[in-house]
Amino acid sequence: MLKRLLLAATMLAPAYARADTVSMWYFDPNAVNASQGLQLLGTSTGPVTTTSPIVHLINSQQAPLLLGGNPADPSTQFGFAQIFAAVMPPTGNIFSGGLGGPYPTFEFGFNDGFVPVGGGTIYLYATWTGTLALTPIEAMRTLWGTSEFANNQGKTITTQILACNTPNPFCGPFVGGFTPDGFAGQGQFTSGPVSENITLSAVIPGVGIESPLTAFKISEVFAFGGPGVPTAQGDFGAFILTTLNPPAPVPGPEIGSGLPGVLTLLLGGLLWYRRSFGNWFPTLPRLA
Repeated sequence: MLKRLLLAATMLAPAYARADTVSMWYFDPNAVNASQGLQLLGTSTGPVTTTSPIVHLINSQQAPLLLGGNPADPSTQFGFAQIFAAVMPPTGNIFSGGLGGPYPTFEFGFNDGFVPVGGGTIYLYATWTGTLALTPIEAMRTLWGTSEFANNQGKTITTQILACNTPNPFCGPFVGGFTPDGFAGQGQFTSGPVSENITLSAVIPGVGIESPLTAFKISEVFAFGGPGVPTAQGDFGAFILTTLNPPAPVPGPEIGSGLPGVLTLLLGGLLWYRRSFGNWFPTLPRLA
């Protein structure tokens, strides 16, 4: 009987051994290939562990990562020392610490970014595609901000989180664009280092249709840029971390109240009655 109960409990327990995907893109409206849309930077699929899934682009010692603009003229391009996106256990991974809680943490960030001499804005996207037991309106505990911010000169870093479950590889085309009810929130930073701890919320499509698990996408977005200056302006960095925050559990009945309390009183009265009146009360038959 015990083996049967353990087997049943195993079948009812949620399965956490799943493969999640992290992908990164960028888009520069002024790039020579802008008509081709978003450009894929990398993708990774695997179980959520301290080493997976992670997309980590890092510059060489000789040159930064150059994106957008005209590759034939590096002065028109944005540059970065590294761009990083990962889904990690609540306690973190080999690069970063998580936000805690029961669900994984999704992080996206960059550092040592610079804007080209001619100015402009680049959009960086990271999307987490996964499957979890969710509620229709999901709270998202979020930490975002800037890790470094050079002499401003009009530079701005905008952060955004969106949720969806569409065939598109990302949620929302640009900052300010999003699927209905899938916009979780937006921040804007013009100085740093600075960070904000906030709780956002968004509607997760498909909840109740794929029960008990729901496929979803969460996109984290940076819009980084500003006006042109005589020389490229560097040393800008930013980060977004978010985790799904389950609703507070509904309180259960207090011990001693309701039906359990009534049964306790009845059994207590029965024992007192038998002790008080000896064998007058017939012995209960044993179950076979």
